[in-house]
Amino acid sequence: MTWHAVDALDRAVDATRRLLFPFEAVRWVKLAFLALFMLGGGAGMSGGATSSLGAPAGGVGAWNDVAPDSGEAVPSGFEGTVSAGFERLAELDPALLAGVAVGVLFVGVVLFACSITFRLAFYDALATTEVAIWRPFRDRFGQALGLLGFSLVTAVVTVLPAAALAVALDPDALRVLGVSVGALSGRSPAATSAFAVLGALAAAVALAGTVVSRLTFEFVAPAMVARDVGVVDGWRAVWASFRGSWAEVVVYVAVHFVLAAGVGIVQAVAVAFVGGGVAVAGLVALLLAAVSLGGVEALIGTTAGVIVLATVLGCAVVAVVVLTLPVTLLVRTYLTAYEVSTLAGVDPDLAPLSTALIARDESASVGE
Repeated sequence: MTWHAVDALDRAVDATRRLLFPFEAVRWVKLAFLALFMLGGGAGMSGGATSSLGAPAGGVGAWNDVAPDSGEAVPSGFEGTVSAGFERLAELDPALLAGVAVGVLFVGVVLFACSITFRLAFYDALATTEVAIWRPFRDRFGQALGLLGFSLVTAVVTVLPAAALAVALDPDALRVLGVSVGALSGRSPAATSAFAVLGALAAAVALAGTVVSRLTFEFVAPAMVARDVGVVDGWRAVWASFRGSWAEVVVYVAVHFVLAAGVGIVQAVAVAFVGGGVAVAGLVALLLAAVSLGGVEALIGTTAGVIVLATVLGCAVVAVVVLTLPVTLLVRTYLTAYEVSTLAGVDPDLAPLSTALIARDESASVGE
């Protein structure tokens, strides 16, 4: 038995090579722009488990400091800092806070929608072999909004059980945005069992939400481009195609994980190598600037020195991004081509993958 997720490894190589070569500067610039700003699928949620599930500096005891002349327990350490920050925010004008919150939320939603649109534009490039930015951006923005709404709903549903568990464990969690390690102490065995069940449910929902999110951006999104439909119709089409072959999904997730880890290591090595060279060049530039300004103290303590430091740092960051951009483009193109090639193996009608990007002997066998 052949697995489409395994066969797609070679097809993705052919698609990447034919899309990127022969080298054309304008084509590479457009693809690099899309690769930099498109939303990557399968991005995992990251965060500090210790800071969100543990109490700093002594757990619950961090709340036992007594304020002078009050006799009331007040938070200390990280929790005290957060609480003090909330108190200062509460003293500000509510209208101003609401305006800032709405503005930040609006900008975040727009940027997220644009990032999704660039991903859909990349699928258009795979489907037509013609790389464009503005036209597919305009045509796919509505679909991107649908994907954004679906992603937000999925995220809320995924987080709700974990949030309920946090509040159940410690009612003060909403005050300090964390849960105390000692919150389970003194609980009855029945309550502890209930919390364990709720924790297992939260973990299961989080896993399911991660799988749904990945399938949405790695399979449903390309299907939406291929059939020019919305997210609901895209999900229906993908569900109908994978309904009898969910083992393909398991194999795909495993292969994709290994593949992403491998190319991630390559990309990290490239960034480290380029970053080391840029760091050396930056240090030389700072040394020359320090000599011309009169010493290291002048470089740090004067306005001109601060401007030089900021300029060198900014140029270094831009240099690293630009010099590693070819590697980023190759990695992003290959991973995206792999995802679409796997979908093409299951159902060619759902995959926005031009036959010009697949070897002739492969294109005839896709979907068989």
